[in-house]
This record gives sequence, C-alpha cells and structure tokens, in this order.
Amino acid sequence: MKRPVLGAMLCSLLSAWLAACGDPQPHPARAPSEHDLPTFRLATERLAENYQTVGTVVSDERVEISSRLPAYVRAISVREGEHIRRGQVLVQLDARDQEAAVQQAQAQRAMREAALRDAERTLADTQTLLKRGLVADAARRKAQLERDTADQALRDQDAALGAARAQLRYTEIVSPVNGVVAERPARAGDLVTPGRPLLVVESDTALLFETAAAESQVQHIAVGDVAQVSIDATGKSYRATVLRVVPSGDPVTRRFTVKLQLDDATSLTPGLFGRSRFKIGETDGLRVPDTALAQRGGLTGVFVVSQNARLDFRWVRTGRHDGALTEITAGLQAGETVLAQVPETVRDGDRLKRQSP
Repeated sequence: MKRPVLGAMLCSLLSAWLAACGDPQPHPARAPSEHDLPTFRLATERLAENYQTVGTVVSDERVEISSRLPAYVRAISVREGEHIRRGQVLVQLDARDQEAAVQQAQAQRAMREAALRDAERTLADTQTLLKRGLVADAARRKAQLERDTADQALRDQDAALGAARAQLRYTEIVSPVNGVVAERPARAGDLVTPGRPLLVVESDTALLFETAAAESQVQHIAVGDVAQVSIDATGKSYRATVLRVVPSGDPVTRRFTVKLQLDDATSLTPGLFGRSRFKIGETDGLRVPDTALAQRGGLTGVFVVSQNARLDFRWVRTGRHDGALTEITAGLQAGETVLAQVPETVRDGDRLKRQSP
C-alpha cells in the first residue's frame, strides 16, 4: 500500500522540477533614451598628404681636433660630455723641441742682424771713400751687394723665426667652436701624429635634424620646404626647414639624406631620436572632432544621426590626427550628420532630442 503513495509523490516532485526548468521569460527590451547633444555635419576637405620619416639630431659642426705636429701629449684638460667654448685650451703637447727651435732661430736672427749692421757700415765707408776718389766704383757696388745680401738673409731668418714660433703655438690646441666634447680617443703620454684625432667636438649651437627619405618620395622634398619634427625625449614638436637634400642616395637602402634646420634647438642635444613629417601633396577627405569618436565593444566609431533622429553606432577606420581633428578613412560619407560629443550614456538605438543648428 505504501508503494503507490511513494510513486505519486515522486511524480509530483518531477512535475514541479520540470516546470521550474522551463523556458525563462524574456526581459523587456531597453527603452531608447533621448539625448540633447550637439551634432556635426560631414563635409569633404582638402587634407595634407604627409610623409613621415625617422631621424636624429646631429651637429652641423662636428670637428675632429688633431695635432699638426708629431709630439707627446702632456695634458688633455677636458673630458667627454664637457661643454667648451671657442678659444679654450684643450690639449697641451710637449713643446721642448719647438722651444729649442725658437731659441735657435732667435740666435740666428741676432747673427744676421749683426751682419747687416756691419754691411751697412762698410757700405757707408765705401761711399765716403768713393766721394774722395780713394776707391773705385766697383768697391761701392761690392759693398752694396754685401749689404743687400745681409738684409735678405735677415728677412729669411725672420721668416724662419716666425715659422718656429708658429710651430710652438701648435703645441697648444684650442677649440675652434663652442660645443660639447663627444669623443676623447687620446690620453696624456700618447705619441700623436698629424691627422690622428685627439678629440671630437660637436657644436651645440649649430644643430640639424638628419633623416633619410625613400627614393619614391625624395622628389617631393625641396630645399626651403617647411616640415614638422617631433622629438621623443622632449615630447615636443618643432618647426623645421629643409636645409639640404643630398642628391646621392645610398645604393643599398635606396634612401637619400635630408637635413633640416630647426627653428628652436635650445633644449636639444646631438643624438636625440625624432620623427619628421613632410607635406608632399593634398587629398580630399573627411575629418571629425576627437570628441565625436566613441569606444563601444572595443571598436572605435561614431554615432550617426538618421532621418528619424535615431542614433546608430557605426564603426569607422581612422587615419591621421591633427590637433583636435581625426581623419576618417572608411565608414562615413560626406553629408552625414554625427554627434559632436558622445557621453558614455549614449547607446546604439537612442534618439536625438533635438539637433543643434
């Protein structure tokens, strides 16, 4: 008698469980919200077509300082990274040989000067004797020749003394520019020869931005063109003018060197990385304010206003960014109206309460 009762209870529980697991009731659809927001009507514009390259800030005055004499280095008074000024003494060479040469030239000059004075006295005495008829004119001519020879010898010795003093001055090497010491390959005690670099100095006032343009684009870049240079280290953009375009390209990379004069390079140093942007033409395009761009579901788009004031989210492809405007390369057409400002509360399917004039 208990089995029918137990079976009835199990059937009742199974029926209740099946009823609970039935299809859920659908949630009601979200009612569209109304927004009072400004709009923007798209119109075709003439947009600059830019060409971007990467480059480096370089010094237009990079000087390899070397000795004109074979000599030992006595002292180098500067180190890498140190700022120097024009005319500052950088290197002292061993000057003992040059000092001896100057002393020898001075002694030789004293001898030549004494010989000239003696020849002038002989000439004067000969001219006196000639007036009294005591010597022939040939004696006067001989005395005159000896005086002229002694005078020329003194002139030659003056030149030799000047050369010796110049060699002595070369033992003190000064900076030809204001700048920064970039390299210091020599050390005190080294024996240097003419042409071997002792220091490399880069001017910190004559700075350029050097970049390389592809052969397909270099034809659009000319001396005098204005470009924009952005430096990563400073986070700033600088106005620049094309100063030189090297007409000979690299045979491996097929790129041509372009050097730009920066309008303001006071905060820059050689070696900084940057990007340059050249205007190479114009194209027709569309732009929207940055405030019109919205992120929905991980996609970038805008809200297009339809004829019935419905706001439809439309995915777009963005291009160049200039100031507060962004180029739209796909997804929109001229004449369409979009929201100029998009709060987070705006959703696809909402409606525009009113359009701004």
